[in-house]
Amino acid sequence: MSRQCLGVLLSMFVRKRRSSTKMRRGLMFALAGVATVTLGSGALAGTIRVGGTGAGLAALSLLGEDFTAANPGIQIEVLPSLGTPGGLRALTALAIDAAIISRHLTPAERALGLQEGACLTTALVFASSRRAPEGIARADLPRLYSDFRPTWPDGTALKVILRNRGGSEIPYLSAAIQGLGPAFNASFGRPDLPIGETDAKNADLAERIPGSFAIMTLLQIKAQRLNLQVVAVDGVLPTAETIANKSYPFAWNVCVVLPASPSADASRFGQYINSPAGQATLRSLGTTPAN
Repeated sequence: MSRQCLGVLLSMFVRKRRSSTKMRRGLMFALAGVATVTLGSGALAGTIRVGGTGAGLAALSLLGEDFTAANPGIQIEVLPSLGTPGGLRALTALAIDAAIISRHLTPAERALGLQEGACLTTALVFASSRRAPEGIARADLPRLYSDFRPTWPDGTALKVILRNRGGSEIPYLSAAIQGLGPAFNASFGRPDLPIGETDAKNADLAERIPGSFAIMTLLQIKAQRLNLQVVAVDGVLPTAETIANKSYPFAWNVCVVLPASPSADASRFGQYINSPAGQATLRSLGTTPAN
């Protein structure tokens, strides 16, 4: 029963971004109380509960399988996507043991005692359902997002999929590419363009729409084995190697975050991610250790 309550409270807590401080504080205390009862019961002994950005959950699941094989008796429970803010709120409330987020911690978050257990760098990519998508020049991206009927070089329709405006992808790319910010702004005013509100919805749209052109991470594509192809930018394909040597231009940080006083099992999981075995798995998923 406690696990059911925890799931309901997590969903409520993640949705309360605009609720009053008093309400958020009440939910946080409720989460902490249920988490204490749940984690203290025999049913969840040896379970590490993790959650956060949807782009990293499949990778955590794969790492968890290898970790459990090396540490029998310790299971990794990967929750449905909470997003980066929701994962951090749940971790602060001690409702989960570790959070995966799509950035480094801020000074304010570090001041709360949160700590980066492991960080990696992947690529933020443009992906398509097209079997062999042609590459694109970085300078052409503003025109592509401004065009009402963009096409691939052979004349077939190129279908733009936008990301959630409140996420990190749009601001990151707007800052990285001159003129792309205004093009994004114009695109959001068009009712015909689909928006990948979450990592899961974005991936679903990208796979289903012929000629799609979507923004996502290389980590998500590889870990989920999505039926998508990445698009070269200025002639460079995103790989672990091109991320490491910085020839691919759009690097994206992902961190596994632990609370101020992590459990022994959660600390061990963080150590495993940083181990040669964990890093080998992450390299196969298109990542490199973060600087």
